[in-house]
Amino acid sequence: MRRVYSNTRGFTLVELIVVVGILGILALMALQTFNRYVVTVRINRTIADLRTLDKAILAYYIDKNALPTTLQEAGMGGQLDAWTRPYEYQLLGGGAPALEDSLGLPLNELYDLYSKGIDGGTAVSAADASAADDIVRSNDGQYVGPRAGL
Repeated sequence: MRRVYSNTRGFTLVELIVVVGILGILALMALQTFNRYVVTVRINRTIADLRTLDKAILAYYIDKNALPTTLQEAGMGGQLDAWTRPYEYQLLGGGAPALEDSLGLPLNELYDLYSKGIDGGTAVSAADASAADDIVRSNDGQYVGPRAGL
């Protein structure tokens, strides 16, 4: 009996497993980068929304010579941040605690406007860990961005 051997070459099972493993590692790295990009886009969108809300509040103030009591009153009610939660707006001086920086100083004089960020939690003090991801308006509108570091 004569045996016929083929000269065709192929991949061994070990080579295929190594290639699949390498592709999996590359996919995980790409996914992490994509997730960071998505978070950055959401933060930037929220910053832009807060600036728009701040302008609407200023326009209301110029028109009525008083600050609105709610965002609805300023014509901007019902707006949701990038994490589908409503923006927070509160007039200061009416008993509501003002948001503070890490030194305990108020972020604003007249009103606070912010998003609770990714985790949906916040605190009066910026030193509290639940407030680190908040996107805030501070220094009476001169800064709009992440609360961490304030």
